[in-house]
Amino acid sequence: MATDGEPGIVEYYGSGGAHRCGYCGNNGNCSHGMWSHSLTVQDYQDLIDRGWRRSGKYCYKPTMNKTCCPHYTIKMEALNFKLNKSHKKILKQMNKYLIHGSVKGEASKPSEDKPKSDVSGAEKTAEDSSNIKNTDVMDSHAAKAPPKPGSGADPNKPPMRKAKDIRLEKKKSRELIKLQSMTKEEAMAAQELAKGLDREASTMSSVSVCSTKNEAKTLADYLSEPDKAEKCAHKLEIRLVRSNPRSKEFDESFKESHQVYHKYQMGIHHDPSHKPSESQYTRFLCDSPLQEMTKKGGIPMGYGSFHQHYVLDGKIIAVGVIDILPYCVSSVYLYYHPDYDFLSLGTYTALREIAFVQELNKKAPDLIYYYMGYYIHSCPKMKYKGQYFPSFLLCPETYTWLPIAECTPKLDVNKYSRFAAEEVEDEGGKLEINNVLVLFCRQIMTYEIYKALNARARDAKEVLEYALLVGKKCAQRMLLFRKS
Repeated sequence: MATDGEPGIVEYYGSGGAHRCGYCGNNGNCSHGMWSHSLTVQDYQDLIDRGWRRSGKYCYKPTMNKTCCPHYTIKMEALNFKLNKSHKKILKQMNKYLIHGSVKGEASKPSEDKPKSDVSGAEKTAEDSSNIKNTDVMDSHAAKAPPKPGSGADPNKPPMRKAKDIRLEKKKSRELIKLQSMTKEEAMAAQELAKGLDREASTMSSVSVCSTKNEAKTLADYLSEPDKAEKCAHKLEIRLVRSNPRSKEFDESFKESHQVYHKYQMGIHHDPSHKPSESQYTRFLCDSPLQEMTKKGGIPMGYGSFHQHYVLDGKIIAVGVIDILPYCVSSVYLYYHPDYDFLSLGTYTALREIAFVQELNKKAPDLIYYYMGYYIHSCPKMKYKGQYFPSFLLCPETYTWLPIAECTPKLDVNKYSRFAAEEVEDEGGKLEINNVLVLFCRQIMTYEIYKALNARARDAKEVLEYALLVGKKCAQRMLLFRKS
């Protein structure tokens, strides 16, 4: 795919020191970072395929063999997605709420309080990027924390049994009593009849299973159920608005979206009231380095950064922050109104985003993946991402993808692990530092020319480190800013 747009411009910050980890709480979170003034969608696609992620305009890549909780990039084949029992339960729950108006666990009445937000017009600085870097936010698609283990079953009582097993046992007892009262001939005839009925039941069961498999509901089937209902108690709309550059719809809904974010951060992550301000929200979830890109005959909304508004009865209750890239939809963040926590919106919106990939693929055949950010095997709250099948993890050394089922046994032994068995050479051959593109004195040039013009330059080690981390394709396409 063509890399339409102006060349991306980045400032490389290096590794810095270890800082507090948002997953384990220790001061062992290590990463490399860079500020991205602008990136093409192809730049960012190639970066996330080497383990990078963005937070606003700040891009970071965990130092996998040093960080306390290694972050493995995870992607899922949306076209081959298989719903599990938990996914179906959540979809049925949402459909029941939309059609009938209530579900188990619903809050009696959503609160109408509107907390004040701390509005600040401060400009972004290098200190802002450091603050973003040092603030790890738990993934908002994460499942709820598992309940604490209790004391277990009472050893003095018999184990619990299913009701159907008890009924079957009673039925067998009754049949045994009948057989004991029969003559030998009657008993043999009864046994032959029972065998015949068993064979018939087995055949019917087999036919039923095959029929069920052929008629299994798809994700699209579940999501379309409310549309087919004669009458619905609630109406849910999904609105896609471009966040960079900011569209008219984005600006018109900014205040309402921020209010939902403010309540989410306070109610779910227990942030103090002043922290989720409009300026912090803008830096974190609205600013993006991705350039807008459209393609003739391609997807109508084009590529770049967007917000997906989940509008219930005319009110925004959740917002999914996503990037639409050449080969995937990348989930950046999800926040929702805490009053609707009973609808399991984290999982529901993830399923909606998977369905969105399936829909985009009809216009863009190369767009087949759903990127869920990072899989953190050492953090129980983040292992839920492996339940979306089929998923793949990125090898931190060869940058190749392997099925998650092949990776988790290695991670059970060591939290940092190489997955691929063989060495893989960087695409396009060996990286040459002299071919790295830089931006110096507002001029685009190779690093070799830059050195000739700037005899005092002592940054070869830093430039080589940057080039190895972003990969040959990005190093020879993006512009690395160099000071005069």
